[in-house]
Amino acid sequence: MLTLVFWTIWTYQTVFANRFSIKNKTNALFLFFDMFWVMVLAQSINVDFEKTHFTFAGATSILFFSIALQYYLKMRSTEDLVVKKLCYQLAIILCASGLIGFITILPWGTYAIRFTVYAFSIFITAFFPIVMKKALEDFPTNFSHLTERYSLFTLLLFGEAVIAVASMFAFNKISFGSVLFFLLVVVMFLFYNAVYKSGIDRKKSTAGLVLIHSHYFVFVGLGLSIVLYENYVNGEIQPLFFILCLAASLVCFLGGSIVNMVVYSKREHNYLPFISKSVLYFVAWIVASLLLQDFMVPFLFVNIVFLLFLLYKVKQELR
Repeated sequence: MLTLVFWTIWTYQTVFANRFSIKNKTNALFLFFDMFWVMVLAQSINVDFEKTHFTFAGATSILFFSIALQYYLKMRSTEDLVVKKLCYQLAIILCASGLIGFITILPWGTYAIRFTVYAFSIFITAFFPIVMKKALEDFPTNFSHLTERYSLFTLLLFGEAVIAVASMFAFNKISFGSVLFFLLVVVMFLFYNAVYKSGIDRKKSTAGLVLIHSHYFVFVGLGLSIVLYENYVNGEIQPLFFILCLAASLVCFLGGSIVNMVVYSKREHNYLPFISKSVLYFVAWIVASLLLQDFMVPFLFVNIVFLLFLLYKVKQELR
């Protein structure tokens, strides 16, 4: 849910910057204003979400209204009917979601009901652009810039992963498990980078919807994988639960990356045999993981080998 909120804000701001690329004092002020509220949003994250819902939902709504105002100003300043329609639709959904967010911080009903309403509004806002596919295709994205923006967000998450690894090191003790954890992060980065550098045609004329929405799953999968690996190495999670959650997170991360490789391929290519074999490799990894779940070092080593093998197969497909 937290990832969905940040990803949604990033997406609407990115779509605006990508399609209009307006560089003036007004947009610079919007940038600094939004940065401030993103910091407020980040600081309001708490294990007990109810305690910080007022700040979190309030900051989300303010950011939505801010971005909506940028779309509105663009709509007023252009004579292009396609641009006007696009800006109008995006501004309306952002304002509606922002208003709902403010309503949920008022003391009505139980918190569970208010949170459900808030979560539903975020979900609709996040995936509403899929309904607008025609309007977005009429005004294609700068796809090269779009891929750079989402790869930047991914790099930030990998930076968080490195910090997570560093927190496990002590000046007088470095465990073998933490070293393998670091290698896992490196291999996951190499996998994403291989797809980004060699598997995506950044010159395509497209609305970019698949890239945008697949990256939500990439972010969720990457973030969850890192948290799971960290807790496993520290012995703070039950092995079977860890493997089941890890399988789901890797499906999100690897699947989201491969979807971009297939949809935005640089050449005509039948990826079906590769996908079918990858599913079998993944099943084999799950079986091996279940057998080794109680042995940390062999388990992590098998994970590294599996990801390296899949990286090798991806590079073969991209030749």
